[in-house]
Amino acid sequence: MKKIIGFTFLIVLMLSACSDGGEETYTASTGYPSTDGSVATFSEPLLEKVEEESDEVEFDIFTGGELFDSDESLEALESNSIDIEMVLSPTLDSKRFPYSSVVGLPLLESDASIAAEAIQNLMESDEEIKDGKTYKELEFEDKDLFALPIHPTETYLISTTKQKFESADDFSKSIRLRASSDVHENFISNLGMTPEALPAPEIYDALSRGSIDGVLLNIPDWSSYGVDELANYTITGLSLGHFPVFFAMEQETWDSFPDNVQDLMIEEGNDLIKSGPGVYEEEVKEVLPEYEDEGGELVEFDTLDQEVQDKINEAILDTWIEWIEDLESRDHGGKNMALLWRDLIVEAGGEVPDEIMDLE
Repeated sequence: MKKIIGFTFLIVLMLSACSDGGEETYTASTGYPSTDGSVATFSEPLLEKVEEESDEVEFDIFTGGELFDSDESLEALESNSIDIEMVLSPTLDSKRFPYSSVVGLPLLESDASIAAEAIQNLMESDEEIKDGKTYKELEFEDKDLFALPIHPTETYLISTTKQKFESADDFSKSIRLRASSDVHENFISNLGMTPEALPAPEIYDALSRGSIDGVLLNIPDWSSYGVDELANYTITGLSLGHFPVFFAMEQETWDSFPDNVQDLMIEEGNDLIKSGPGVYEEEVKEVLPEYEDEGGELVEFDTLDQEVQDKINEAILDTWIEWIEDLESRDHGGKNMALLWRDLIVEAGGEVPDEIMDLE
């Protein structure tokens, strides 16, 4: 890791030396490919817009893990090996970012637009979560980070290659589903199945070999990782949480930008967090008909056997309760965080279980 950081720092120095004297060059990196929704509809357009409208800064952009993988981004920022993490994924580091995984909690109704509104309001909220501090202060400012919210992913769904869920007995530990966060791991376990933590680029190979039986993943990412080709059964009509991501940098880096560049970034970020979900919605409209044409089966939740519905609803509720209890046991404000997210999701048009609405 130290060798990688040292080599990367040398690259940064060389690039900076070659840049135009009138412009400050910043290195922006992400472990996600350029085709990833967060990169394609937020981070790259944001940086391109700033370059177009400002002659004071320019950016050297590296995607697809050219410099660092997604789980190395915080160390890269802290070591000044990069200036900007284009897609910071807090749920990959739940010990240092305990609160952001709330976005992954399973819901009854939501979509990318609802989640985008909720996450933006969460970043602007003055609600105290713990020790008199807000979510933004606890999760980012206390780490000397400046962050802009990126619209979260479209809602997650269960998709499998062969396994159907026609009775409660179909949920068993022999069924292995890929999970992208601790929250989804808990949800899969609460369904009685086995979660598999697996990097997204390995999904296609794992599904092909049968080392996993399915995934929890959002539809716009299906084609990037081959899920639309290999999965044959998907439960729709539920919103099994979202994946939170942020455009982030050290506070010192943010402070180095001229005021007009800061204003431009904030303004463009506000526009992109509103427009990005629309791109996801169009992708869903394109992918699902093609999926069905190729033999994929879409099964609405409310058409499932009542025992199956009850099993899933119970797992949703248990995942919320366990998430709260886990954070509280680690001396975090788990309940306050969960209730705030619940309220923001509902205010944006989403729906959660009645038992969660009754929590005080």
